[in-house]
This record gives sequence, C-alpha cells and structure tokens, in this order.
Amino acid sequence: MLYVTTLTIALPKILTQSFVVSELASTQEQKLQRQLRSISIKVLAHGETIGSGVLLHRHQQVYTVITNAHVIQASSAPFQLQTHDGQIYATALISPPAGQNRDLSILRFQTKRAYAVAKLAIARPKIGDRVWSSGFPLLSATAAEGKVASRQKPSHADWGLHTLNARVTQVLPIAISGGYSIGFDGGIRKGISGGPMINQAGELVGINGVHANPLWETPEMLEDGSTVGEALQEQINNSSWAIPIEFVRQSARL
Repeated sequence: MLYVTTLTIALPKILTQSFVVSELASTQEQKLQRQLRSISIKVLAHGETIGSGVLLHRHQQVYTVITNAHVIQASSAPFQLQTHDGQIYATALISPPAGQNRDLSILRFQTKRAYAVAKLAIARPKIGDRVWSSGFPLLSATAAEGKVASRQKPSHADWGLHTLNARVTQVLPIAISGGYSIGFDGGIRKGISGGPMINQAGELVGINGVHANPLWETPEMLEDGSTVGEALQEQINNSSWAIPIEFVRQSARL
C-alpha cells in the first residue's frame, strides 16, 4: 500500500520578513529607475552628447529643462535635447535671473507630446539619506576619470542612461562656488553633469555637477566670499557634489 503524506515546512518568521523586505526594496529601486529615465534629458550640441539635464516643468506645450552651466559653456549653439523616447528637439537657452552665478542653465523646447516632469522636493536631503542619480556618461570618459562603480548600472544601454545610488555625506550651510552644497559618495562620471538627483520618495532634491577628485581646479571659495579651510577642501575633493533644489527653483523661477 502506498502512503502519501503532506510535508509542511514552516519557514522562520525572520526569513519570511527578510524576503518581503527584499522584494519591496527591489520594487522601489525599479520604480525610482523608471522615474529617473522619464525625467532625464540628453543634452546635445552639433549632434554630440555634451551632458545631461532634467525635465523640470511644463506649461501647455512648453517644457523647461535644467542642466549645468558648464555643460553649455563647454560647447556652442545650436543645442538640442533628446527625450527618453528618442525624440530630438531644438531648444532655446534662457537667460538666468539677474545676479545669479550658480552653475545652472535653463533650456526650453516645445512639443505636443506629453512627458513626465520632475516632482520637486520641498527641502534638501540630510546627511545619511539615500539618493539616486542618473545621466549620460561621455564616450571619452576613461577609467582614470572614474570607473563605473558597482552601484552604477547601465540600465538603458541603448539610450546611454546610467543610474547610481549613493548616500549623502555632506550638507553645507553655505554653498561652495557654483551653488554646490550636497556632497555624496556616488562615483559620477563626466557627462552625468546636469542630471537629476532624487530622494527615496522620487522627489528631485538636486542637480549633479561635480565628481570626486576632479582633474580641474577645485573650488576654494564659499558663496559668501569666505575661504575654504584645509579640512573642508579635503571633504570637497573626496565627494561628488550636487546643487540643492532651492537653488534650482530660484534659477528656473519656480
């Protein structure tokens, strides 16, 4: 006679909880990456990628995009913008507010197509907060300029978009030159300048702009004109930096 028994295996509660937490974290990560993809913009000049940008605002058929001023200053007009669906648009460069010398530039383009725009955070992140960034590394970026960290993923290789996650390591009360005051440990590369930094809620908290240990001259002055001390200079050199959301609002007049 054949006996069939039913074997019930009771998994420890802690293992079940860990699996659920892991699944939720993975789902959230995928959601944030999709959001980064939808608001990220590739900035072009003469058909070549020169940096990254963010879909910031929409008014009827006019979209406002923000990027770094040094991305624009490194090339010459005419500039174009490419969205995640592959469309390329002519763009107009908008003059910054009077007296604004932060490393930000505003571009605008017009289309009947509907695109998602960034949800703006109310406040800057805190030290220890987890953040996500994205952008388009330049083909000329070499291993010597910063290898792709294990946390940086070529999530949409056909479009060239890279995403990374990091922890905020510094939040300066007075920004360094260009408006940079959010330091983080993510290894951004050339070309990601101008791309978005979002928090765990998917809100835009900053604009990427300076990678750690840059080859060019590092900032030595704060925005109030005071000199950067040796200890702070070392922190600046060892971190990547972003411009906080409140300066983005001011530059875009939002």
